[in-house]
Amino acid sequence: MYFSLSITKSPMHNKKTSKRESRLPGAEKGQLKDSLRDLIADAERYDYGDFRAIKRSAATLRLLFYDTKRQTSLISNLNDKDKIIMQSFNPKVKYNRGLNYGSVYVACFKTNKNNEFYNTFLFKPNSKRTTTFEKWWDERLFFVNDVNHTTQLTRSKIIITIANQDGGAHFDENIDSLYKNITSGDTGMSLEPSRGTSYLLGYDSTKAGKPIHFKDLTLAYMREIVHETILSLQSYYGLSNIPYTPNFKYNWSRRINYMAWQFGLKPE
Repeated sequence: MYFSLSITKSPMHNKKTSKRESRLPGAEKGQLKDSLRDLIADAERYDYGDFRAIKRSAATLRLLFYDTKRQTSLISNLNDKDKIIMQSFNPKVKYNRGLNYGSVYVACFKTNKNNEFYNTFLFKPNSKRTTTFEKWWDERLFFVNDVNHTTQLTRSKIIITIANQDGGAHFDENIDSLYKNITSGDTGMSLEPSRGTSYLLGYDSTKAGKPIHFKDLTLAYMREIVHETILSLQSYYGLSNIPYTPNFKYNWSRRINYMAWQFGLKPE
């Protein structure tokens, strides 16, 4: 038995003839749906205890929203950046000085190692509002501000730093110092070990012997950003047929601190 085969060479096969071609109509919408499904998958892993999984979403969010001289975001390709309505679960703050952590709460977890605890934060969605993309992108989720110094963390800063430096799409040897210090808990509030502190944390903090810092604030903010993005895309583009069932109760029920509480310092 004999077969006859023919081989057709693509123009891309020869580098000299390689060129960029326009995509087929609707290609952006297909990528939009793929991006939405990726965000939902990362959110689900986070919601069931795999907190670091949400870092992968930074690359997807960068693709969706980040414009530079060399690249155009997917939302800009769709000509929707000035039109899209973004949902925000970050409460509006009317003061500039002081300390504000937004819509995240302290959460403490027991690790697999004896007498070791993971002191971190969880995003808990409360009141919702809508805003323009530009305001949403550059809105402060965290700030600490006194007379001499201001530190703040925006959605854009979190997304781009994680995507470009901290494992979202690339892992750099060096990392932005502001992001690093907030992630490690060196910037922000800490607690001195005491009986009162032990009650707040849900474990005996007096054995710690040093100030207790709360880590990975940026992961909680990433979960907030992903939640807002999924809901905004579903609403604006009519993609509610792609199922999204967030489970904020699972991690919340596993925490060992007795009360839901936040850091904050409002000037008088």
